[in-house]
Amino acid sequence: MYGYYDPPFSVEQEGIAISVEKTGEHWVYRRTLGTDKVEKIILGDGKCLIINPVEPLNTPKEITPNLLIEFEKTLLLAGGAKRRIFLTFPIEIGVFISDKGEKNLQLLDVLSLARQKFTLYGEVSNGVLCKHWKSRIYSISPSPNPLQEGIMELTLRNTSSDWASISKVVFSAYGMKLYYDGDVFMRARMDILNRNTAETGFELQHLSGELKSSPRRDFKAMKEAFGVYSLQKLGLASLKFYMGWGF
Repeated sequence: MYGYYDPPFSVEQEGIAISVEKTGEHWVYRRTLGTDKVEKIILGDGKCLIINPVEPLNTPKEITPNLLIEFEKTLLLAGGAKRRIFLTFPIEIGVFISDKGEKNLQLLDVLSLARQKFTLYGEVSNGVLCKHWKSRIYSISPSPNPLQEGIMELTLRNTSSDWASISKVVFSAYGMKLYYDGDVFMRARMDILNRNTAETGFELQHLSGELKSSPRRDFKAMKEAFGVYSLQKLGLASLKFYMGWGF
């Protein structure tokens, strides 16, 4: 389903139906997912629609820019150690309209097959609301449904001398950068600062380096996805998340 579409077109997969048809002097965008239906009128010719994965923080509406991934099992990381693991994260699907050549991009629709759940990170009085997702820990890249789940490669660095017990990780959507080609993929890091605090962020450069050695994926062929948060002005928003209430 991910890709570029010139109207008129119709595509259907995993219970999602998206189409653009000419009606009189204008175009009509229609999308159906279960009982949820969206219909919008598009005025203007020479437009292209782009369907790609986006940050999982836009449905049912933009409640929070923070994603908390809870580990299915607690992980112990030795002091001074650096390790790589794989997690899954929920996918949302963004539909964008643009002029030819990817100019003047405008978000048209966002939908998701993933379940919606929220949780509080930190104390009740001043904690942070987060979208919640629970994931297994994988030593090699898994193969989830790319319309529902993505693959996160997470590099863990314990900069302290103590053992770190890790059961969750929190990220800010403002730093997320997704890539897709069959699978949906992003690279992230978590730096353990001491027994109770950590900092998380994302690898924003194009996929390269040692990851090209993976036998499962041709990273040069992966396409960088357009994001919802990347269309917004970041202002004072931080690309990193500081975990001050433990992990």
